[in-house]
Amino acid sequence: MAEVLIPADDEIAAVDELNARMTVPIGTRVPNPKPSEFGRVVGTGGAERDLVTDGATLALEGFAGTETRARRICAEMIAHLQAAGRAGSVGGVTCYGVRAVSLPANLPMPSVPDRFRFTATVTADLRRSRI
Repeated sequence: MAEVLIPADDEIAAVDELNARMTVPIGTRVPNPKPSEFGRVVGTGGAERDLVTDGATLALEGFAGTETRARRICAEMIAHLQAAGRAGSVGGVTCYGVRAVSLPANLPMPSVPDRFRFTATVTADLRRSRI
């Protein structure tokens, strides 16, 4: 019987990695109550790279009281994930690299009107795991 491999939990891997590296809280949703600054990771799909690796696509969001800080949080999220990818592991998942698909862009979120939001997109080549 062929080995069964499942895609890595890309959101949790990225959140775990970023929380270990950054000073602002990172999660997968907007926290309630909201801290003054925070980041969010949202898995947006991706594509199979080969039999054992997926190119997971992740949206990164930085929220803060100023545009400068929101952009900086988002940029640091990219930088930390790329550094982890170069080291070979994102949140404990084997990683063969992280590429920035789009750099930080100012994109306000109507449901969070009291914070500026910058977004970026990365792809992470994550190894699948056995069931």
